[in-house]
Amino acid sequence: MSDADWLLFLYQLPAKPSTQRVFVWRRLKACGALYLQHSACLVPDRQDLRQTLAELRDEIESRRGEAVVLAIRLTDAKERDGIVVRFQAQSDEDYREFLGKCRDFHQELDHERKAKHFTFAELEENEVEMTKLRGWLPKIVDRDFFGASLAAGARQALQACEQDFGKFSQQVARAQGQDATPSRRRSSGRIPRGSR
Repeated sequence: MSDADWLLFLYQLPAKPSTQRVFVWRRLKACGALYLQHSACLVPDRQDLRQTLAELRDEIESRRGEAVVLAIRLTDAKERDGIVVRFQAQSDEDYREFLGKCRDFHQELDHERKAKHFTFAELEENEVEMTKLRGWLPKIVDRDFFGASLAAGARQALQACEQDFGKFSQQVARAQGQDATPSRRRSSGRIPRGSR
């Protein structure tokens, strides 16, 4: 892919129902599209994104809307650089949200420690949140096309959450007098009910 190659996605939907607009917005956000203006988005020209936009175009047309995918080239270097900066800012916003959830995770574990809630029920509850964080970061990274500034910090934050969760697991193990192994090492991914 040339650095100057892009896919421009233009669409129009019926005014009602409004849920259709939300559906399209979510799909475009999930693939990392940058809104240039209302109903006009840009993504780098990649084969996977071509496929995603083609499928979304077909979906919009099936809902009595209109959509087109155009392959374009930005010839002005300053204009291209400005677009890249906007993509990076968009990704950094996603990373900031992720980092906030990581802080929340640590605070929750600290709360459980202060309250001495070292139970399998609490372990499983926090395990669910840990699983969400593990699944969320790769999605952000996949749509971070130009290496946003907060990417490294987000990876470090996930590692810190893994370590903190591992420590909490061991605290539960000691409190319960059993071996509590983090979920990713267990085949079922859940705490045996008989152990609670």
